[in-house]
Amino acid sequence: MGCDGGTIPRRDELVKTKKKPEQKDKNSERLYRWQHCAVSQAPLQHPIVACELGRMYNKEEVLSRLLDRSTEPGMAHIKGLKDIKELGLTPNAAHEPGRSLTADVAPEQLTAEHGCPITGLEMNGHHRFSFVWTCGCVVSERALREVPTVTCHRCGVPYQEVDVVPLNPPEDELEGVKAAMNARRAAAKAAKKAKKEGKRTAEEDESQGASGSKGKKSAKHSDGAAGTSGDSSSSRAGQRVRGMASAVLRDKAFDKVRSAGFSVASDPQASEAYKSLFDTHKTAVKNPRAHWVTCNPQYF
Repeated sequence: MGCDGGTIPRRDELVKTKKKPEQKDKNSERLYRWQHCAVSQAPLQHPIVACELGRMYNKEEVLSRLLDRSTEPGMAHIKGLKDIKELGLTPNAAHEPGRSLTADVAPEQLTAEHGCPITGLEMNGHHRFSFVWTCGCVVSERALREVPTVTCHRCGVPYQEVDVVPLNPPEDELEGVKAAMNARRAAAKAAKKAKKEGKRTAEEDESQGASGSKGKKSAKHSDGAAGTSGDSSSSRAGQRVRGMASAVLRDKAFDKVRSAGFSVASDPQASEAYKSLFDTHKTAVKNPRAHWVTCNPQYF
């Protein structure tokens, strides 16, 4: 009970006080994010991939979930292998393998497995790192800021500013990273569509050119054959047809056909069977069926 001369009670033993909420160890959380897979929470093992939001994964874990078509909340933006990029990491020479965070080892005593190939900074979360989406190489943001260039520092591949993706960005920058991801995907989709349209246009132009050349060759060949073999025969046949047509037109019986008021129904020399072939015959008037020549039903 206390107050017996042997113990001195404290205030929290006599008065109930409100306990503070348990807080996370920031150093341990930071190291955990940079050393473990974002979806399986397993330690990162090569090959290591990253998405357009800057999260790092084990490639084997991502492939297994894509094949199983599992609906992971953290992988909703990953639809296939085109949405991830294998990271080009630089080993850290000062890294001590086999040493992990324990009670005897503080977080600041641990060395990172990878580092920046330009500045030598360790990739342990104390320094900001980014990777280039076109090639996957990982460098520190200090190197990108102090040595500005349009080619990758590690492999020399050209890139644009929109292709730089930060690794493990803080929560307040996540919206900006998502906007950059959407812009990058829209640009890639537009470029693919333009390439497809250009290829289609080139194929159409090529087909039109081929058909035109074939038509010219065939016309030239037929003209040559006709000019060599059929000039005399075609001229004689044309003269014979023109002579027959002129003889018919000069016939006196054809004068009434050329007149505007001529009708077969009023021709006294034509028979009724011959007159019934035309729609001017009396049997064709108000006929419910269409005429066999003119397709006119003559309802009037």
